[in-house]
Amino acid sequence: MVSTTVSAQEITTEVPPPWWSGVEMKALVPAPRTPGGDPEGWSVVGGPVQFEFTTGPDGDLEIKGSGNAPRNGFLASDRDYGDFLVEFEVMIARNGGNSGFQIRSTADEGRMVGYQIEIDPSERSWSTGLYDEGRRGWLATLEDNATARDAFVPGKWNTIRILAIGPRIRTWINEVPAIDHLDFMDRSGRFGFQVHSGRCDVRWRRIRLADFGIPKTESMLDAASPWSFDIDPEQSVRQDETGIHFDAATGGAITTKTSIPDFPLVLDLEATMAKGLMLIQLGDMRTGPGYGIRIPGPIGEDGKPGSIRILRDLDRMRVLVDDVPLIPGPPDLDGPLSLRIGTVPGTTATITRAELDVPPAMEMEAIRISRSKPIVRRDEDAVESDEVSK
Repeated sequence: MVSTTVSAQEITTEVPPPWWSGVEMKALVPAPRTPGGDPEGWSVVGGPVQFEFTTGPDGDLEIKGSGNAPRNGFLASDRDYGDFLVEFEVMIARNGGNSGFQIRSTADEGRMVGYQIEIDPSERSWSTGLYDEGRRGWLATLEDNATARDAFVPGKWNTIRILAIGPRIRTWINEVPAIDHLDFMDRSGRFGFQVHSGRCDVRWRRIRLADFGIPKTESMLDAASPWSFDIDPEQSVRQDETGIHFDAATGGAITTKTSIPDFPLVLDLEATMAKGLMLIQLGDMRTGPGYGIRIPGPIGEDGKPGSIRILRDLDRMRVLVDDVPLIPGPPDLDGPLSLRIGTVPGTTATITRAELDVPPAMEMEAIRISRSKPIVRRDEDAVESDEVSK
């Protein structure tokens, strides 16, 4: 009997790594210049707590924070950071208290206020959850993410990664994805290592930063902005110091002079619309790619406009009206996109604010470099020889 198998070749396309995976990272905290001193560019806020600094044989700085204070203490950066990637290792025992890492925060009367990436060795294990220190409390817990909760190991070194790009904050614990959260309150601020009130003993090492810079906000109502609108009086639209007004009788439309680039950014509109329908078009609705958004009135009211936010990211696009996401959301649209905003006849509408948060230059360059790399393909041969049996 002779049996024969067929030779086959499978070509598998590799999933490209995220654009930020290859960026250069540098030490975030320098070693103190003098024994017993604080690192240059950093200072202690709150407390009283103790921070000790040791340098290993490879020159890497380790920070030990400890205390039994009535209030939280922080080793805080003196400068602000906007978009960034931070990675560090942290060790805290099950009974070592509670800690965290502040991002985009401020120092207010001897304490830090703002976003905190939680370090939680308790049974709850919400490490890398997002807490708003001194303000709103929990923003994103790990209550529904058992895999991330199980990834943190008390008493061992754990690797934490934080990626903050625009309003989107993401975290990983030991390479396990933890949170992916949107928040529009703060786009920049200070870093801070927390020693929580009560007994706390925590250590950090291998603290690395890729600093992309602080995004720039462009007013699209400013005629000098490259993303300002073409205003055609014949289209029954007028612009003055209070905003862009659409004629209620005939409706009208405006279009940006320059397309919205394919980078992580936020288009932030404030508008009032007593009645009618506003139409927002991204891209080309006839030949594609394109996406249309229908927003019925009313939106906002006199003295309190409503908000429309369009978020572009490299892996998804989202639209929020008064901070409520549209479901289903828009599809992924690649490349620069034109923006057209129009109204139908009978619509009373005014756009009072239109801003575009433009990514910092270093961030855009890192994305360009990532996109310029060739797609890697792996050829897998599965060839079996003829088998002969007698």
